Amino acid sequence: MTMPPDRARRRFALSAALAAPLWLTGRAAPAQGRAGAPLTITLAPFLSPASLLAAFRPLREHLERTLGRPVAMSTTKDFRSLCESVRQQQQDAAMLPAHLARLAIADWGHRALAATIDSLDVVVLVRRDSAATVPADLRGGTVAMLDPLALTATVGRQWLQEQGLLGAVSVQTTPSINSALFALDRGDAQAIIAGHTQLLGLSVSTPRNDRVLATLRGIPGPIYVARPGLAAADFEALQAAMLSFRHDPSRAVTAANSSLHAVPPSLLEQLDPLAAIARRTLAGG
Repeated sequence: MTMPPDRARRRFALSAALAAPLWLTGRAAPAQGRAGAPLTITLAPFLSPASLLAAFRPLREHLERTLGRPVAMSTTKDFRSLCESVRQQQQDAAMLPAHLARLAIADWGHRALAATIDSLDVVVLVRRDSAATVPADLRGGTVAMLDPLALTATVGRQWLQEQGLLGAVSVQTTPSINSALFALDRGDAQAIIAGHTQLLGLSVSTPRNDRVLATLRGIPGPIYVARPGLAAADFEALQAAMLSFRHDPSRAVTAANSSLHAVPPSLLEQLDPLAAIARRTLAGG
């Protein structure tokens, strides 16, 4: 059945509004295509907006100095909105979980800019005073994690299935790792699943009353991609600026504090099975 034109327009407008980035720099959303307009980069929403702003400020300031132009960073309310924002090319570049970067390159025509961490562990955390000592002890409880499009959540759900726990626990989706840790601290969740480097970029107000119950397989860190419509000169300048960024050795290595490097083509090929899961999740509504 054909959707009436007015309804179709309203649906498109709602989709665009939900995908609109949340700007982290205190500026209004910049106009693109205007001389002197900021270069725009959207970050995956794995931390709260305030934590993202603090964590990625050194990179933003490095890019501004190197490129000689303002750089505006944003995030989105969730990973589905992130995918829609990237698909609609609402930013010049985006930092995506590795499997979503592969999807953006394969399905939406984006180009790889730079890689962050080669590998990071996914961990299952419980409260320090939890009686849980093995995964089976989580049965009947609540496990909090980012939404299903996050790579840590994809791996986390696979692990729950391997442990025979996917239907035996309640999976709670949280908007950020900060929120998951608050839920764990309050007792609203008996465990959370997160990338270990995500735990290093938290605000000081985030509770850390946790210990590691299990360490899952390593996953590649986030990847930066550029929209297909970005001018070749801007792409080359941005990529060169990113590849010249070096991490601060006095701080822990994280997605925000990592020496950026070229994306190996072999890595992209290895991500195809995980990208296929994300593709199905997006298609499932």
